[in-house]
Amino acid sequence: MKNFKTLLLPAIMVLAGAGSAYATHVNKATAKVLPMGYAYHADENPVCVPANKECAIGGDITCTADVGRGLEPLFEINGTVCTNDLSEKINK
Repeated sequence: MKNFKTLLLPAIMVLAGAGSAYATHVNKATAKVLPMGYAYHADENPVCVPANKECAIGGDITCTADVGRGLEPLFEINGTVCTNDLSEKINK
């Protein structure tokens, strides 16, 4: 029984360390995904027209693209609605 107890604590520590390392890796990989931009055209179906341009969230410069009507601001799509403003991505 004493042997079992001496092996149990190190095994738990190894599993906890591996689990936290995995969680950190998944979180960093998810943060790198940039949303695609959509232009809002109220008179078309669908109203959110894909611009095929990656943008960012929370910047100062509005993300724009020409989707057939000149430069237009781009939005993030949520279901069938495109309402959240997007910003230009910054290359680092």
